[in-house]
Amino acid sequence: MRDALYRQHVLAAAGCDQDKTRVWSPWWGGLVAEPAWDWASLDVAGTEQLGGVEEASAAEAAVLDVAAQAGAAEPDRVLIAAAATSLQWAIEIVCGSLVGTEDELREGAAFCGRATAYWAECSDTGGRGDGSAVFPWLAEVGDDTELLKRLSTELDAWRPAAVTNTRGGAAGWETFGAAGGVPRAPRSVLRRLNSCAAMAVTRGGAALLRRQPTRRLALLLGDVMGYFAQRDTAENSSIIALVSEALEEAAGHARQHGEPLVVVAHSMGGNIVHDVLSHFRPDLQVDLLVTAGTQVGLFEELKLFRASDRLLTGAGGRRVPALPNVSRWINVVDPADPLAFAAAGVFAGAEDLNFGTGAWWAHGGYVTSPHFHHRLALRAAEGGR
Repeated sequence: MRDALYRQHVLAAAGCDQDKTRVWSPWWGGLVAEPAWDWASLDVAGTEQLGGVEEASAAEAAVLDVAAQAGAAEPDRVLIAAAATSLQWAIEIVCGSLVGTEDELREGAAFCGRATAYWAECSDTGGRGDGSAVFPWLAEVGDDTELLKRLSTELDAWRPAAVTNTRGGAAGWETFGAAGGVPRAPRSVLRRLNSCAAMAVTRGGAALLRRQPTRRLALLLGDVMGYFAQRDTAENSSIIALVSEALEEAAGHARQHGEPLVVVAHSMGGNIVHDVLSHFRPDLQVDLLVTAGTQVGLFEELKLFRASDRLLTGAGGRRVPALPNVSRWINVVDPADPLAFAAAGVFAGAEDLNFGTGAWWAHGGYVTSPHFHHRLALRAAEGGR
């Protein structure tokens, strides 16, 4: 689904062939050691109580319960409730709940991507995109099934304003069959929403939600320490070699087809890519680098990169010189993401952009958000805002 969103938005804006352009996704996580006790260190629920404010966890759970019960009161109107505030919220919920085969996910991502463009264009021309004045048909649907059917009908009838990519070609849009039909993957979302709403009503479900980010934080910490342990034991660690090889293959493909090389890096991936481009492979030329939810700015302040110069600080307004092999660098930060850091104040040439994912766990909300890709494509295109 993530790759489908890249193709539909960012690659289209860059003038690439959405169907033929290859996407490399080097998975380096498997090169880091697995937890030796199967995450036993995360199990704090059964520990003996020392004291302190015992009511804190209960209060937190109560807040989640209230929210869950509000949604579960009408489990077939979760999307309608979200659309009452913003249609895009409903679209984000659909995209974040997609399941199925690769084809179904790509179909669902295309549906959500087109719906996002529809919402954005109507919002721009009609004022705020969250009310019946802009989307009067929202008042005519009775449940989430009807909402998806009506949205599909509206998308089939909608003719977007001309969108031109950086090479002057018109960006095409995928259609979804007969009016009133709903793609397979979005249909399956309704079942997931109902089951998740029922589970979240319980106090145990709320506790599960509260614990979910902890494992992700542990994974990030393990990845960070594992990467630096590897990198410092050999000039060309297995992680560096894996990512470098993927970048080199993608660069060769881009040159062969006359396309730009676009690199999108999330979280620790941004730090690894910066290490590669600044020290290990400065010969690789990147046309557009996008980092989202990364710690590149923080790690440079701590002088953790191989190319870091300990004598270079922010005294006198100085910044790290822009990488000569990166034509443009966009760094995206969600203010609600505790693991995302700005880069423009540290690096010359970095563009910091603020994007609120609205996700429960903001750090993971970037790459699966169709609105994120839609906005990123506008920025990637020449003169995009």
